[in-house]
Amino acid sequence: MSDNAPKLAVSKTGKTTVIRLAGPSITDQVYINELGDELVAVLEKAVPPDLLVDLNDVEFLSSSVLGKLIRLLKRTRQVNGRLRLCSIRPSILDVFEITQLNKVFEIYPDAAEAMGS
Repeated sequence: MSDNAPKLAVSKTGKTTVIRLAGPSITDQVYINELGDELVAVLEKAVPPDLLVDLNDVEFLSSSVLGKLIRLLKRTRQVNGRLRLCSIRPSILDVFEITQLNKVFEIYPDAAEAMGS
C-alpha cells in the first residue's frame, strides 16, 4: 500500500461507529503505526464510544496490527466504550484463536450480526 492510501473508512450506523480497514495486507510498520493513531483518533471522536472494526477486506495482518487492536480495546474500555470485530477471514481468525485473543475481543461473523448484538 502506498503511504497516501486510506488506511480505514469510517461510517456511522445508528450509534455505532463502523471502521473498515483497508486491505488486503497490513504489514508495513510505518503504515501500521499511522493506522494505530487513526484508530485512536476515531475512538476519541466517537459518541458514544461504540466501535465496530470490519476486517472483511484484510487477507493478512502482522502481529503489530494485533497490538494496535489490543491498544484500541484498552482505550475503548477506559472510556467505558465497546469494541467489536467482524468479518475476520478464517486464516486471521486462527491467529486470534491461537493467541486466545478471541476470548478478549467480541468477534462476529459479519457486520449485521455484530450490529444486532
